[in-house]
Amino acid sequence: MHNIFDQRHLAEARFFAIALTFCGGFTDAFTYIQFNHTLAAAQTGNIVFLSAALASHNFFGVFDRLASLIAYIVGLAIVSIFHAHIDHYWRVFCLIPILIIGMIVGGLPASFPTYISVPALSFGLAMQNAAFAKIEGFGYSNVFTSGNIKKSVVAWSEYYFHHDQSQRQAAIDYSLIVVSFTLWAIVSAQLQPLMRMRTI
Repeated sequence: MHNIFDQRHLAEARFFAIALTFCGGFTDAFTYIQFNHTLAAAQTGNIVFLSAALASHNFFGVFDRLASLIAYIVGLAIVSIFHAHIDHYWRVFCLIPILIIGMIVGGLPASFPTYISVPALSFGLAMQNAAFAKIEGFGYSNVFTSGNIKKSVVAWSEYYFHHDQSQRQAAIDYSLIVVSFTLWAIVSAQLQPLMRMRTI
């Protein structure tokens, strides 16, 4: 347990990164299932869904995805403001929105408009993702995982095929992040038939 917390900075600690990634996977699975296949964090997916909705003249679908994308961008910008104007613990302030928004969304009826609920969660997850972007000095994402998969495979390849010992810990960390995201997305999906909106 000592090794988990023995980091240069808590914001980059392995344990903390895994916990945040659990939240990212859990929340994206929640919004995808509860809100008509709209993702709170994975804006690449939303852009694909937006283009598909546009092609099929589903303008409500376009609006939902566009609102999520814009809220995500605004959340990223707010993090820069916090970082510039709050000297200490600015990252803590970046976690408060997703905690509050999650509690509010969990109390809403399923009929509540997607174009409000998902962008609110997107805003909070964007702040979380931008404020906590490193695990033990290596860049990663805690709200989507395509980049983490790539980094994991590259690090393992460097370690095994080129005998680069420095890549071993990075490979393990990225693998833990990918597993955390995947497991908790699955847990979210399994809980939703029972708990519906309260899952969040």
